[in-house]
Amino acid sequence: MVKFALALPLRRSVWQVLPARYWVVADQATVSGTTFLTNLFVARMLGLSTFGEFSAWQMGLLLLLAAQGALITQPMQVVLATVPATNRAAYRRALLGMQGGFGVAAAGLATGAALLLRPQAGAVLVAFLVYLATAILQDTVRKLLLAEDRVPLALLTDAVSCGGQLLALLAWVAAGRSATLAAVFWVMGLTTLPALALGLPALLRDRSAGPGWTTFARQHWQQARWLLPTAALQWLSGNVLLVLAGLSTPLATLGILRLAQTIMGVFNVGLQAAENYVLPRLSLSLRRSEAEFRRQRARLTRLMLGLAAGPLLALALLADPLVRWVQSAEAAHSSVLRWCCLLYVVILLVYPLRLTVRLLPSARPYFVGYALSIGFSVLSARWLLTHYQATGVVVGWIGAQLVLGLYWSLILSRRPSFQHPHG
Repeated sequence: MVKFALALPLRRSVWQVLPARYWVVADQATVSGTTFLTNLFVARMLGLSTFGEFSAWQMGLLLLLAAQGALITQPMQVVLATVPATNRAAYRRALLGMQGGFGVAAAGLATGAALLLRPQAGAVLVAFLVYLATAILQDTVRKLLLAEDRVPLALLTDAVSCGGQLLALLAWVAAGRSATLAAVFWVMGLTTLPALALGLPALLRDRSAGPGWTTFARQHWQQARWLLPTAALQWLSGNVLLVLAGLSTPLATLGILRLAQTIMGVFNVGLQAAENYVLPRLSLSLRRSEAEFRRQRARLTRLMLGLAAGPLLALALLADPLVRWVQSAEAAHSSVLRWCCLLYVVILLVYPLRLTVRLLPSARPYFVGYALSIGFSVLSARWLLTHYQATGVVVGWIGAQLVLGLYWSLILSRRPSFQHPHG
């Protein structure tokens, strides 16, 4: 008993040594790192063609997650700060209720799309639906925990899910068993269940009364009415060139592009942390003081650029051996990875503008920006794919980001409170 009494304050102090934002980055690193390793496992063990098929399923999941973000998690990150403490329990229940309804709709859409496009993919479809159901629910649970500053629990749930997934895949490799795409989805789905068993009860423990779900749904809709079409355009902005490449070239080409995205996905750790943790705090700081908001935004920009500079340079220099290690026959495509390094420099410069636009009273500029971005992608797609193939897709992504940055800079320049997002 004495040992327990001494250990408990020690465990608490571990979380207090570093600010919460660093634990948020650790949480995102856990999720992104597991995605990174899983993608490498599929690419190396199953080949680039199967990895291209895996990526096609993943792109569908990302589209559904984008819609979920527009309807549920992104409005939550802004609305939560306006909900009184006495109504937080009711808000959590309403949020998870909306999530349940969305999950049923998402499963129906995924089934219909899969049967239409790949009628023979029955075994893969069943496994994917299990993965889909658990992945989208865990996404909402973790983002709500992060927004409420319950970072240790969010990190624990993700560590359980990701740790279980990696252990299962490692055991697979050690046993020397042949892998299938359906089996990979089963592993990814079932290892998320213990994480949900930890996170959901903590969110539903408080049963205090509050407003009905319709009150919160109306608040969400004020944001979602622009965010939903924006989410579709945002997905298309990043994936329309991938879709066209997948339709007009072998699946291996799609696999090469997704492999480059996988390797570059390490840098999504900071970006996702900013979206999940910093945005609600930027919203609070703006409500308190515009000067505080500008200082906090400038610190975020410097931090992201400083952390990314070294790894991006190293990745550009090591592009050849990295691609050769995954699949030696595709080493000639290492230039795709170098272009991705330039892409992420542009993304980091545009990101503070993105967060600032999210805090405007209307989400219309967010929507229009992505409409212009996808317009550029569609108009340039044929020329880029014809002349530059896989590299052309990355060049198109860079151009789309520049269009976003230029438009959002113009919008914010007309609003004195939001000027100078980089300082």
